[in-house]
Amino acid sequence: MTVDVLRRPALADRRARVAVAVLFFTNGALFANLLPRYPQIKADLGIGNAAYGLAVAAFPAGAITAGLAAGILVRRFGSARVAVGGTLLTGVGILAAGLADSVVVFAGALFLAGAMDAFTDVAQNAHGLRVQRRYGRSIINSFHAIWSIGAVTGGSMAAAAIALGVSRGPHLLFSAAV
Repeated sequence: MTVDVLRRPALADRRARVAVAVLFFTNGALFANLLPRYPQIKADLGIGNAAYGLAVAAFPAGAITAGLAAGILVRRFGSARVAVGGTLLTGVGILAAGLADSVVVFAGALFLAGAMDAFTDVAQNAHGLRVQRRYGRSIINSFHAIWSIGAVTGGSMAAAAIALGVSRGPHLLFSAAV
């Protein structure tokens, strides 16, 4: 009978795991910072439920549109670069959506954020699987748990900002920068 002894991962592998975890956390937190602002955004844009629903549908429409190209970008530029670049541009899209002064700008910004989020999702999962291979055991679920923690953190940040009377601009700029 053989017994597999869990080996301690190399320092480079542990650092890679932390980096991927940061990507997942950030990805969860970005969009969750915007969601509690939706009622205020809808009111400020002065639109009804149907128009608002169509505008919000731009996020998944962007994700569907761009999702098919994500694999091509990962093969061309590497999963780490695409994940980081996609995260940065998702933050830009979320910030622009939060500051939009028209429904067209709001929908366009959400479309951009959704497209960049699709790139990020594919790339960060691909990178997470590469790190998992180096670990020699399953760790991908820990990344998805970290995403959930990021989403809870982002929603909580937004709730705190609203409770403290912090306006959308500074709040979303801070969350995008962090």
